[in-house]
Amino acid sequence: MKTARLKLLIIVPLLALGGCATHHLEHPVAREAIRDGKNPECFHIKSNDLEIRNAVLTARKSVGKFIAALQHPSPGQRDFEVKKPFVQGTEVEHIWLSSVTYSGGHFHGKVDNRPVKIKGLKMGELVSVNPTEISDWAYVDNGKLVGGYTIRLLHKDLSPERRKELEKESRFRITN
Repeated sequence: MKTARLKLLIIVPLLALGGCATHHLEHPVAREAIRDGKNPECFHIKSNDLEIRNAVLTARKSVGKFIAALQHPSPGQRDFEVKKPFVQGTEVEHIWLSSVTYSGGHFHGKVDNRPVKIKGLKMGELVSVNPTEISDWAYVDNGKLVGGYTIRLLHKDLSPERRKELEKESRFRITN
């Protein structure tokens, strides 16, 4: 069985440094850094990465918490997003959806990362996903990230410098 490479687009707002322009989106969880003027920063993860698989399973098992908060947000809760795996041939790309709603047993939201490998998919396009198929969910509660299991995993693996940049630019804190 071939090992497919997964691309996980996560929040990675960077300071605009030498040739790197930051693409600011409406929702901070899905903001992406644009490298070399056109390509969003991606994280290449092997499909057999156990930590990522566990993060995805945790997100799927706890999605009820996300749905409850989405349907009845308390003051201070904002920026509800889910990450959907898009498959095209042998390519799999995990992309954040913003402006998320929940109806008919599915999440509906707008593509909020610029697709790299999935042809024909456009930013802002409205798509749906079954809660059992998401690869992550996240929202901000009074400045603190809730959920975001793949974000947390990849965040801990960043260099101290990158982590500091991320924390400086984010409009939320990543805590344990």
